[in-house]
Order: sequence, then structure tokens, then C-alpha cells
Amino acid sequence: MDDRRRRSTPLDRLLEAAGRAVGGVRLLVDEPTPGITRIRLSSRASRVNGMETALYLLGSVLVDTGFVHAAPPLLRFLAERRLLAICLTHHHEDHAGSAGPLAARHGCSVYLRNPDRRFDEGLGDLKPYRRLWWGEPPAYEPVEMPERIAVDGTELRALPIPGHSATHTALLHEPSGTVLTGDLFITGGATAVMSHENPFDAIASLRRVAALEPRRMLTGHALVVETPAPVLRKKADTIEVAAARVLALHASGAAVPEIVRRVFPNGRAHDLMMGALTGGEFSRTCFVRACLRYSR
Repeated sequence: MDDRRRRSTPLDRLLEAAGRAVGGVRLLVDEPTPGITRIRLSSRASRVNGMETALYLLGSVLVDTGFVHAAPPLLRFLAERRLLAICLTHHHEDHAGSAGPLAARHGCSVYLRNPDRRFDEGLGDLKPYRRLWWGEPPAYEPVEMPERIAVDGTELRALPIPGHSATHTALLHEPSGTVLTGDLFITGGATAVMSHENPFDAIASLRRVAALEPRRMLTGHALVVETPAPVLRKKADTIEVAAARVLALHASGAAVPEIVRRVFPNGRAHDLMMGALTGGEFSRTCFVRACLRYSR
């Protein structure tokens, strides 16, 4: 058992209680493509932020598990279903939060790319906003994600897509031409990112999935995109242009605040608010610093 998780503190317990109190957890179920069930989870807080999470059931395989504040209704919904494997697109608390309870209840394996990296990216010590919005994932023991998952008639092909997370994996369901991409694509364009993200890896990952020419894309925040390759390529191109501008401005002697203002001339107030809310973990400044840190 890996013991790198930090001990619960009174603040942790207070935040967990607050998360349950704001509650209002909602579970909605639909079928965005034949044979794939989408489970949409949200709380009052996530609906305010427009950030519901989505997990997908393909036969006896569950892709992602949502956040732990939503575990009780999810466990009830899946109680009578046969669950033989869980595949995580990545180990962030809004997508992997209920992996532990579900694996224990169903006695199934949890597959994750680079499981030794699961405590990176802020998971070893969640900032208060993340514990409030989503909760801290209970412990579980993941298994390294294989290149192909074949379980009870369901087959998925796993492709590494680092950038947003070192654990990030896209899962292609070849019979339907559907790719499940977690947080590879949330919105178009170059945007604010989390402090650990690598924009250059994200560019390569967007193009890697686009090269599959999938029929549709199902994302970790419930977006359904038909024929997604052009959208993915456009986002990759936009990030590439923005990153090149960051590097050029830096080479000319511009400081980080000036680069942020010139690359992102609009939406400054919202960006400052999000930076303050997340303790500097999510902002356009993080995008600029990441371009400088990971430039080749």
C-alpha cells in the first residue's frame, strides 16, 4: 500500500463536510451513442461553474468514476450492474474520486496510466477549492493501463495523451468509432491551464487523437463532439501559435505579466478571479510559465 497520501487534518474534515453540505448532487443518465451509457454528475457548486463531470459505461467497463462527493448516488445506480473493470482517463479528483469505493464494492481492477504519478499534480496535497468542489479521492491501488483492454466483450484501445496530466489516456472504442478523452478538450483555443500542465505535450496529444479520425468524442465534462478531428487540430494549432508568441515576447525581454496581457488581451478580470480562487493553480499566467518551462 502506497503511504504517500497526507493525513487528514481538521481543515480537510471541515472542507469535506462543507462539500457535502453544499450538496445538491445530481445524477443524469443518457446514451450519446448506441451501447455507451453516459452518467453525468454535478453538485450545486459544479453547476454554478458549468463543470459537471461525465463517466461512461461500456458493457462491464466503467470509464472514469466522477468525484467522491457524488459517490453515494453513483454506488446506488451501479449496485445491480456487473462491473468488471474501471479505466481512468486520468487521476484527477473530479474523474477518479470514486474509484476506491467502486473497486471495493465490485471487486474489480482500476486501470491507470503511470500509476506512480497519481500523487503528483496537486493530488498529494489538494488545495482547498479542490477539496470543497470535488473532495479528496479515497485510497485505491491502480494497475498500469494496458495498450488494449478486453473485458467481457468490450474492447478499448488506450493511447497516452499527456499534457493536462501525466496519467492522461484516451480510450478508443473502435466498433463505434468513439474516443473517450477525459480532459484533453474542454474548450477551444489557448486558455488558462493548471500549474502542472505542459502545453507542448497537449499539442502533440490533440494531434495524436485527431489522427485517429474518430466518429465522435466523449469528454470528461459531458461534451459530445461529432467528427472531432478538425476541432482538435484547430485547438492544437491555436495553442502552438500562442506558445510561439509567448517565447518570442520572452526573448524580446518582456516579463511574464506583460506577456499575459499581450497574449490574452481579453477576460483579465475573470482570469484574476480564477487565479485568486485557486491559489494561483489555474490561470493564464500558468500557461505562460509552462511555455517557458517546457520550451524545447
